[in-house]
Amino acid sequence: MATDIRERILKEALREINCRGSDFHMDDLARNLRISKRTLYEHFVSKQAIIEEALLSMMKSIQKEHRKLLADVNMTTEEKIINFFKVTSDNITVLSVRKTTELVKKMPDVCEKLEEARKEDWDILGQLLDIAQQEDGFKPFDKFLLIHMLHSAADDVIDYFDKVKHDYSFPEYMERCICVILYGIKTDRRQLTNDKKA
Repeated sequence: MATDIRERILKEALREINCRGSDFHMDDLARNLRISKRTLYEHFVSKQAIIEEALLSMMKSIQKEHRKLLADVNMTTEEKIINFFKVTSDNITVLSVRKTTELVKKMPDVCEKLEEARKEDWDILGQLLDIAQQEDGFKPFDKFLLIHMLHSAADDVIDYFDKVKHDYSFPEYMERCICVILYGIKTDRRQLTNDKKA
């Protein structure tokens, strides 16, 4: 029972973070859950603790789905790479990139723990790229350069959104980046000057 209420609190906290960032009120959170504010504090020592655990639980859920994706025998490696950033699960709320960025700036302690979880997640992508390097369907590539490019794209997402005047979700944005990397910008691969002629 205690686990259920904690999970409900974390799920609702993600919704509040998505709407209001870290400025949501505990009164609103309690009201939305139809519980008392006192009940919130029986399960969590502070609002920061709720935010931290909500974000970390979301990251763990994403990692779990990424591990399933990695182990999926019914998908090609190409499909797995394309779908890596589209992973969803029942208890994941897709957070606004802007709200999450604002929240992380206000709460650097949370940022540090999220960064650790994020590193583990990128390691799963690295394993997927290791598999791709062993398959005939991919040209030889520098895995570390590719991950660096994707990291840079992820870190510059807000700047990109400001320039294009659009606020894609993070998964949509990263999927677009992956597609540009995988398929390039040439309409006919035979015209690529570095390709060996058959």
